[in-house]
Amino acid sequence: MDGYTTEEIDVTPHQTLMPKLGKSGYSIPQAIAELVDNAIDARMENVPLHVTVKVGKSEMSVADDGTGMDRDEIQGAMVLGKSSKQNKLGEFGLGLKTSATNLGRRFRVMTSKINVPVEYAVEYDEEEWVSAGSSWVLQLGAKVADPAAHFTIVHITHLNKYYPGVVDVVVRDLQQRFAPFISDGSVILKVNKSVCKPETFDLLEDTREEFRITDRLGNSIYGWHGLLKQGSNKGLYGFHTYRLGRMITTYDKIAIGEHPTISRIIGEIHLDHVPVTNNKREFDRETAEFKAAEEALKHEFQELLRSARQRASSDSLNKAVRNEVERWKDSIARALGASELRAFTAEAASLNEPGAVEGSGDASEIEIEKRERKAPSVAREPSPSSEAGTDTPRERVPRNTQKKPRHVVKIKGKSVDFRHEFAPLGEKESWYRWSTADDGGLDIYTNTEFPAYFTTRDKAFYATMHIVESLSQLLVRETGAGADEQEDIRQLLLRKASAVKDQWVEETD
Repeated sequence: MDGYTTEEIDVTPHQTLMPKLGKSGYSIPQAIAELVDNAIDARMENVPLHVTVKVGKSEMSVADDGTGMDRDEIQGAMVLGKSSKQNKLGEFGLGLKTSATNLGRRFRVMTSKINVPVEYAVEYDEEEWVSAGSSWVLQLGAKVADPAAHFTIVHITHLNKYYPGVVDVVVRDLQQRFAPFISDGSVILKVNKSVCKPETFDLLEDTREEFRITDRLGNSIYGWHGLLKQGSNKGLYGFHTYRLGRMITTYDKIAIGEHPTISRIIGEIHLDHVPVTNNKREFDRETAEFKAAEEALKHEFQELLRSARQRASSDSLNKAVRNEVERWKDSIARALGASELRAFTAEAASLNEPGAVEGSGDASEIEIEKRERKAPSVAREPSPSSEAGTDTPRERVPRNTQKKPRHVVKIKGKSVDFRHEFAPLGEKESWYRWSTADDGGLDIYTNTEFPAYFTTRDKAFYATMHIVESLSQLLVRETGAGADEQEDIRQLLLRKASAVKDQWVEETD
């Protein structure tokens, strides 16, 4: 340093750093998972690894029959931040120390490496460590052992935390966190008396699909996705994400966002190349690798999102909603006989029918009837370019062919049968569409993939708005009225229909 006199200064970390690292916010399952990571990294080639976790009120331990450690390896394992692991679960060199000191104030590591006839042990005692001042030294023990032995045991006492039911929580967490290893049989994991089993999901038939894609950086991303039979209203949907077979996040909404209409989506995503934070609890979302992966997954999941939303739409269209739409259609049909609409529909409607709009005229001049008819059995798919209000008789959404009430009104002597359906027209299409049919009727469709459809709670009234909008456009077109009159017609028709519906509600109360 030019212009300065220099001297050496001691920057050895303070003795309290070790216990402070233990206060890094691990839960008990997370801390145990860090120790299981190290065991998996040490598994022997082509031999199933057995890991036994014991959780008690006064002590915990994680034991494995992996390769074990020799003298240099166990010494290096106790050095903060030291790791020679590349593309392995314990690559940061912090897991053993931070997790063990998080769980308890004392721990012992015992290990023996195959073909090395020595068993090593090292102990850590927080109270002794802190009182030692500036000495960063631990005692390493050694004794003769069977050269065929290979294991590592981390035993923790003087626990910092414990709560009833923690064993079940640990089992569930490890089953999720290490599912790929458990599923392929490469790791046999046991917690107290419970053997961890692969997590299963109750999926809709034929919805599980494997995928493997390559992002714009050339990295491979793979996994599977499906639809649950029952969606979750508690956010328990999305993806378990993994890196090198170890879970990083649970129920992650990467590339799909969060919305009740997609609460059936479930699956796994493996992002082996994406960097993670040093506590391995999340991916580093600011890296180019993560952003490229997210971009590729958004493209991959387009059809999955569509399927989930269609299912949500179907679920929401129960009998009560459909019945309410029919009541609104009845009210609209009667409202079309209002004297204020005479110039657009013909003369006024009859007062003889119950619920007719006050101020109606002679029934001979406009016929409003409700009877059963069968919908046409032949229908055509809608054109993607067809917009709401466009007369496209050859481009129609298939209708439900069950018998439905018929609503017929004569407009200037012309009978018009208006019908309504909920249909998936496309997320980027208009929120509704209408067209005249070959039989002269009016087909009206509410787009169940339009974003606003998913947010409305009153789907019957949402559909009613589309029916009223379509009829007002038809009336303007058929009578040659000015475009400025359409809004007046729409509001009047909605007002009159509401009055009729309110009258029926009062009569049935």
